[in-house]
Amino acid sequence: MSSDVLQASRGLSPPKGEAIAIKGISKRFGSIVGVDNVDLHVEAGEFLSLLGPSGSGKTTLLMMLAGFETPSSGSITLGSRDLTHVPPNKRGIGMVFQRYALFPHMSVAQNVAFPLKMRGLAKAEIAPLVEQALARVRLQDYGGRAPAQLSGGQQQRVAVARALVFQPPVLLMDEPLGALDKKLREELQIEIKTLHASLGVTIIYVTHDQEEALTMSDRIAVMDKGRIQQLGSPVSLYHEPNSSFVADFIGKMNFLKGIVSGLDDRSIAITVSGQTISVARSQLGGRDDVAIGRPVQIAARPESLSPTQNGEGAIAGDIETTIFLGSHRTLIVRSDDGTQLQVQVPSSHRDSGVEQRGRAFVRLDPGAVRVFAGED
Repeated sequence: MSSDVLQASRGLSPPKGEAIAIKGISKRFGSIVGVDNVDLHVEAGEFLSLLGPSGSGKTTLLMMLAGFETPSSGSITLGSRDLTHVPPNKRGIGMVFQRYALFPHMSVAQNVAFPLKMRGLAKAEIAPLVEQALARVRLQDYGGRAPAQLSGGQQQRVAVARALVFQPPVLLMDEPLGALDKKLREELQIEIKTLHASLGVTIIYVTHDQEEALTMSDRIAVMDKGRIQQLGSPVSLYHEPNSSFVADFIGKMNFLKGIVSGLDDRSIAITVSGQTISVARSQLGGRDDVAIGRPVQIAARPESLSPTQNGEGAIAGDIETTIFLGSHRTLIVRSDDGTQLQVQVPSSHRDSGVEQRGRAFVRLDPGAVRVFAGED
């Protein structure tokens, strides 16, 4: 019986998570590169999400961490242990899949007990650990049921309990909420985040849902083409993306074409849709090769645009449609130069004078945009 499980069976505090060091990891499938020379350090107890579109390499990277894929090169270290070539059942890592992977012929309690049985624990030792694990996911009264008698959300919680029952230092989650409806998915996001805070386990979470990653993560690694394009906190990625790809992938974003019309050590003047705005050089993401007369791309969140009755200094256009989203409305505006803009207006502003359709003027907040140089 391992010392960690022994601690849990005696009612002691669960062990904290361990750090993971990924160095130069690559995975090739013939001529196709799935993961390309990735370096990543995950802090002990951190909740880190791997976020990216299909084919970005996030799941392949997770499978190498789990031991289900063998790296073509590089190393994986958990704490002081080299896991690079350790088989999955020897890694001591918990894993939760999108499709639950519960055994249909076993009860809920038997499913949760399975990892403990594989580790050679006696029945008397297993029972309290299973009870504790089910209580953590609020299913303590469901141990005798079959998986088929549970809802999708309940089945996923059983899968989480099974992954945590042997007190692993690391929990890997591969799109675990992807099969659930939006409301249930949002509820389980909060449950998983709360569980993480109480246990201190290290979680690496794969998702293609950027809202999910923003909600749950301490840090996010945005992946594309097998590489990490940017790594940072949800706030930094949302407000300070380093490329148009990250800007577009994290949250909703408007992109406007501009031309540099002035330049000094601290600021950049940009002409966009017939108006000139001034932005700080610190708002420049990616390459710092701006020059007067060169094109730039301005990235502006919908909340950094606002409708105005005064056309002076504003972008003129026509409202194509209005979308009501509860806490806010989104105006879809087609500017006079043909650019489609999303403008977010709080629903509480009922008397703002914003029409459902017709002519509109949109003011851009220069201090809330991101600028990318050399992008047509």
